[in-house]
Amino acid sequence: MENSGNKREKFYIAIIIFLLLMNCGAGYLWYKDNTAKNDLQVVKAELDTQYQTLLTDLDAKKTELDQYKGKNAELDSVIAARQQEIDKYRGEIEGLLKKGKITAAELGKARELIKQLQSENAEFQRKVDELTKNNEILTAENQTLGQTLEQEKATTAQLSDEKSKLSKKVELGSLLKLATVSVVGIKAKSSGKEVETKRVKQVQQLRITFETGDNKVVESGTLPLYIRIINPKGETISVADQGSGTFKAADDNSNIQFSKKADIDYQNANKKVTVYWGSNITAEGTYKVEVYQSGYLIGRGETELK
Repeated sequence: MENSGNKREKFYIAIIIFLLLMNCGAGYLWYKDNTAKNDLQVVKAELDTQYQTLLTDLDAKKTELDQYKGKNAELDSVIAARQQEIDKYRGEIEGLLKKGKITAAELGKARELIKQLQSENAEFQRKVDELTKNNEILTAENQTLGQTLEQEKATTAQLSDEKSKLSKKVELGSLLKLATVSVVGIKAKSSGKEVETKRVKQVQQLRITFETGDNKVVESGTLPLYIRIINPKGETISVADQGSGTFKAADDNSNIQFSKKADIDYQNANKKVTVYWGSNITAEGTYKVEVYQSGYLIGRGETELK
């Protein structure tokens, strides 16, 4: 009986020890699981802090890069491509870090993605720095080229101005200088002899006479002169079927009406020229005559008719 009691006692002790061991094992596993979960949360928090710091850096660089957009096509392409990669990493990382429960494998993936994002950001900055430097060099070269072009334009403008002035001098030098322009009213006798008259009712024509003087600059040959006859009302007398028309003024390119064109044969020596006009000489008063060459007024005269 005593041996049977001892056996039962030992059996109960063994069961108690086994249960104690089971509880200790369960407690250890619970503790280990909680510790692992806490460790994962700590790592997750550290990764989240690291990620937020990286985002701040990325946003600052993005703001810095905005000033370069539109200035360099290659730089714009790099910015767009790199930004697309960065946005892809951000989406994956944020998807992992926003999980309430995260596994060690997911944390490891998040850690790797953050490293890749950091590497991408560093490469992004390196490429941007390179392109920015090249862009600055190109900008400096363009500025130098622009300054050179401006200098060349200024030089060309100066030469053009000098050429224009020289051309103007030559043009002015080729003008005739009419000392006097004689204007008289005439009537013809039956013999054909011309008689001067001041009586407007007797005037059949105005006789306009002048001498050209010598000029070695003007090109020899046919030289067109334009005669403008102005009546007492200040109107240019113009009759189309007698060759009247208009010419361009040299100073402002405006149209000036003329009464008659006189083409003279000029050989660089003094020449006496006589021009007749017989239309619309009916009103009393002063008739003025102006002579033009190449759009310039070179002589004038007048007569009083009663």
